[in-house]
Amino acid sequence: MDNHVKEFYCQASDGGQRGNFFKAIALSENAGLTWEEVHKMVPSICKGWYELSKLPARDRIEFTRDFWLSKLPYHQKIVENIAQFFDSLDNLHVFIVQKSYDDPYEAHLVYCLKNDQGFFHGNHGASEEDIARLQKDFPGIIFPQDYLSFLQIHNGFCKATDTGILPTRSLKESTTRFRQMLNAKPVINERGEIFNPTSLIPFYESFGMPVFQCFYTDWYPDQEMGNVYYSGITNTISEIDYDSLSAETLAFPTFLDWLYFYLERVA
Repeated sequence: MDNHVKEFYCQASDGGQRGNFFKAIALSENAGLTWEEVHKMVPSICKGWYELSKLPARDRIEFTRDFWLSKLPYHQKIVENIAQFFDSLDNLHVFIVQKSYDDPYEAHLVYCLKNDQGFFHGNHGASEEDIARLQKDFPGIIFPQDYLSFLQIHNGFCKATDTGILPTRSLKESTTRFRQMLNAKPVINERGEIFNPTSLIPFYESFGMPVFQCFYTDWYPDQEMGNVYYSGITNTISEIDYDSLSAETLAFPTFLDWLYFYLERVA
């Protein structure tokens, strides 16, 4: 198993040493746990993840890649980028974790990068009820379809210790806190133009830094909302230049364009 994964998914020992989790169980290494036992621990886990954990590593990667492609909108660029990401993996694990002794268990799907280059991990996919609640929390907002499709794969997703893509259950509260922070002073772009903070909905947050990627409700570059980078350090957002939308400007016409950028940022 990747050393970064071992370090992150460490558990507090019986002797009281501090770990990231009170309990952390890799299902692929605990063959004795039955589906009934796992489902009792984590009622939200889908049986497909349990069955996935029993397959050889290469099969786990290929089945999960095909699941991504079945959920995301079809386009040759999407197929190529997703294939590239999965080619960068050497293993995939299902972990059952408990943060502290009285917390409920959660399930994480962990994507291990080759050559000990780190890992990504995601929660279980959003349900129809989760998506409906998201729409209710943001009345009048039509979220990009590729974003909603990805939520069905992982409702919360990040690299290593990053905060990452926010789960739907916390998006409304996070947006409220974000806008309160922005009310302190005007939000501007690099040309000094002032932006309305209520036009920004943060879907990604950097751990420990006031850095966000946000849907921009006043910008529809490809019939759906684009997204921009906001820095709380400079209180600025990305410059929107239709001729140079890229990882350099950190303004992306689609959610998936941003996601590819995030997946490629491998330390």
